[in-house]
Amino acid sequence: MRSTGYGLAAIGFYAAHAAHYLWRRQPENLLWVCHLGALAVGVGWLLGWPTWNAVGTFWLTLGFPLWIVDLATGGEFIPTSILTHGGGLVLGVLGLRKLGLPSGAWWKGAVPLALLHLVCRWATPAASNVNLAHAIHPGWESFFPSHFVYLLSLLGLYTLIAASLQVGLRRSGFAPKGPR
Repeated sequence: MRSTGYGLAAIGFYAAHAAHYLWRRQPENLLWVCHLGALAVGVGWLLGWPTWNAVGTFWLTLGFPLWIVDLATGGEFIPTSILTHGGGLVLGVLGLRKLGLPSGAWWKGAVPLALLHLVCRWATPAASNVNLAHAIHPGWESFFPSHFVYLLSLLGLYTLIAASLQVGLRRSGFAPKGPR
């Protein structure tokens, strides 16, 4: 099952937020995992690809609380970020119900997440620290002996949360409904 309306909405959420960053001349911020999660949800809905939806939803499930913590500790609030973080997550959960939850979605999100960190490390300015690819988030330095350990911890946290979500959602009735 696919939905043009939901797909275009999620892609529109990403586009609105992307336009804000392009207007500010900060294109590197288009690569934040939460923003790309909303885009993946949109593509999943638009093309009827449940894996894309699930990966985007899992990314947003981890990213949403981290975004809230960032805002609560003085991070910049950008109104369009509600669209990607909140709207993308809501549409992603709806997609899990309608498109299904394919097997292995947890690891299918971990692999591109690791690759995204490498891309951000190579292609984005260190000062922007997109996806924390260059440095430990300020205030967390005392918890990690190195940036590498920090990144492995984040990837491990994502993997644990995504695998737990996969199991918990399956037990709650979210089942696979098709390929991809």
